[in-house]
Amino acid sequence: MVSWGRLVTRLCCGFALLFSALPALATASVTICVENTEFPPFNYFDRNQRVEPRSIGYDIDILNLAFGQSVLSHKVIALPWNRCLKEVKQGTVDAAMSASLNSERRRDYLISAPYYYLTPSYYYLKSDFPKGVEVQRLEELNDYGSVCGIKNFNYENFGLKPDFHLFQIRNLAQLPEMLTKKRCQFFLARKETLSGTLAINKMEDFYTRLTGTVAPNAKPEPFYMLISKNSPHKETIKQLFDAKVDSLNKQGKLRPLLEHHLQLLSQTY
Repeated sequence: MVSWGRLVTRLCCGFALLFSALPALATASVTICVENTEFPPFNYFDRNQRVEPRSIGYDIDILNLAFGQSVLSHKVIALPWNRCLKEVKQGTVDAAMSASLNSERRRDYLISAPYYYLTPSYYYLKSDFPKGVEVQRLEELNDYGSVCGIKNFNYENFGLKPDFHLFQIRNLAQLPEMLTKKRCQFFLARKETLSGTLAINKMEDFYTRLTGTVAPNAKPEPFYMLISKNSPHKETIKQLFDAKVDSLNKQGKLRPLLEHHLQLLSQTY
């Protein structure tokens, strides 16, 4: 005959085994921001939605994999980039996706492991320079004309000096006018994101008019999640995200995830 004490012990052990086999239940919620002007294939709006479009992309998939069965539930919001960074720094938002690094960001945020790499490049109209433009340093582009970039983007990893004058435009939709009207002769972009960004802006034909060259002496540029130092969940966010990125990388699943969205962009937009 089993004693009452042993029976209780067995029941407790049984329940412990049962609950350990169940998916983790979220005990807290975190908010993560992406840029509202989009950064495909990493985050962009699903235009198939009849209501207000939701964010989809490589970033969103990785977040779902990292937090979907964890102690944290999460929601993604799209904000202007400067506001996104400001609210993460303050702790109003817990983290921001798809950020490159500079000294200020290293100081102000907790940094995740890198989860993809992009190629800093410069572009110009083929008709402006039919023989091409090759420079040893990006600063030398000023010898040929003015250089455009997207306002609030970080170009430190392109190898530019802090005092380099970059003509800032609000978004890529302005680019054809800027180049065709000769307001600038060059613009800076990450190679892997340019075609998708032009596609969602219905500017695919413009892409064929461009020549692109990798920025001299530039290395593949890592991108990160920036985590608020004021978030009460900062350590958990970093631990869960870094562990999932490491696991996906070792399983060879990061690249196929990226290819999926590159293919989706080419078919849909």
